[in-house]
Amino acid sequence: MNLIRSKFMKLNIHHVEYVVESLRSTTSKVKNIKKYMLTMLFNAPTTISSYYIAEVNHDMAAGL
Repeated sequence: MNLIRSKFMKLNIHHVEYVVESLRSTTSKVKNIKKYMLTMLFNAPTTISSYYIAEVNHDMAAGL
């Protein structure tokens, strides 16, 4: 329980923006939005840097 609380306490506005942006770009049908959002928020601190690194690499390869 402390791990869960600790993860959620570390969230900031950037994590929430990342989750909202990811949710906008998903094409999958989400059946349980509450569980989906909680999972995304729980994992956001772990996955945010990888996501933005991949975005930058993609943009650089495309010459943007």
